[in-house]
Amino acid sequence: MKHRGRCDRRLYRLSACVAAIFFATAVMAQRSTTPEDAGRAEARPNILFILADQYRWDCVGAAGNPRIHTPNLDRLARQGTWFNRTYAAQPVCSPNRAAILTGLYPHAAGVPDNYTGGPEAQHSLPSTSLTLSEMLTPAGYDCGYFGKWHLGRRDAFPTFPEYPHDGRGEGHYFGKDDNRRYAVDVITDDAIAFLKRPRNQPFYLYVSYYPPHPPFVAPPGYEDRYRDIADREQRIYYAMCTKVDEAVGELLAALDALGRAHDTLVVFTSDHGHNFAPRWNNHHKRVCYDTSARVPLMIRWPGVVPAGRRCDALVSSVDLTPTLLGLAGQAVPPDLHGRDLSDLVRGRTDAGRPCVFIENVPYPFEPAKGEERCVFDGRFKLILSTRRPPELLDLRNDPEETTNRWEDMRGGQVARRLLDQLADWAVETDDTLAPRFIAAARGSS
Repeated sequence: MKHRGRCDRRLYRLSACVAAIFFATAVMAQRSTTPEDAGRAEARPNILFILADQYRWDCVGAAGNPRIHTPNLDRLARQGTWFNRTYAAQPVCSPNRAAILTGLYPHAAGVPDNYTGGPEAQHSLPSTSLTLSEMLTPAGYDCGYFGKWHLGRRDAFPTFPEYPHDGRGEGHYFGKDDNRRYAVDVITDDAIAFLKRPRNQPFYLYVSYYPPHPPFVAPPGYEDRYRDIADREQRIYYAMCTKVDEAVGELLAALDALGRAHDTLVVFTSDHGHNFAPRWNNHHKRVCYDTSARVPLMIRWPGVVPAGRRCDALVSSVDLTPTLLGLAGQAVPPDLHGRDLSDLVRGRTDAGRPCVFIENVPYPFEPAKGEERCVFDGRFKLILSTRRPPELLDLRNDPEETTNRWEDMRGGQVARRLLDQLADWAVETDDTLAPRFIAAARGSS
């Protein structure tokens, strides 16, 4: 479906406000606590969306990692569905956060690279790129955001407290001396206070943690669990993952205590992964390889989302907003790039995307050093760059993504199909960069 631009998003904002009039009565009845109200609760769930920063897809026990201690995320996966092949629309913070929140690829959302938070910032999320909060608020949702933001504009959520350094703090801490607390704890407490607010409407709560993003700092005692890991950065990274897991457990316990677990849709994911051993661009992220572009995703909604399911369908972070709208019974704006995968989440189908697309700027704020476009069909991954030769990777036979097959496969059916898929995506999303890559790649085939 071709992207129709900012005009459609403005029209959607107006239509959403009109729709609120018709939905208001139904929304006020959605604080479901009895079996008789179960049908209405399913139609309009509460939403708890938890985002970690730079959290690798495989740093969860449920992913098969025996070294990591994540009992609460493992519980979430057991009680819901683990989406095993989920990919960032762009493997860096601000652009993928924009994609998650808007359902648009970063180039269309207006956030092609990180927002610095200073006066020189160029990539604040435009008000024309509507967030999920702006889509749900007119439908009666009480929406709140707590934690790291990294997208500039501050009007995207009705409840939107500011934290030191945009939720990042100083070395993951807020305050000083006796008032110094690990930021994860402060944000979790504030989010739980939001959960406890008296309300007669559904809520959409977005909780955004900065760890395990560097700097590598964990609270005292957490690193001790990983003394057998020789590499210091990896040891502390794992400790930070465990701290995030602990916070997830506190949020889940709060839902249980409030009697809201049964009618709350819980999502956990990350904005991108982490390279323990950086590759050619000497970065912990900003590559299209799975270490950076693949992210964890688990979704729980008792009685609706199948429990204990491991789903291998392809999912993109750009699908999250339309999928959550679909699960909440809301209309999906026609100009979003993401797909409504609510039937996949409900277990009604095993079909996800035929392929995922990834944008990349390998060097921060220096696109002259290269930009990339990537397409991955579940087995073959094609990466095209302004500065590097094409890469064609066979992840079935080369899961570490170390062997470039482009030279021996570039004239074959697989390469042609991937180039066609990328060309179709460029048309659908109004991307002007991919056609240049495609023309060059086809010329060399």
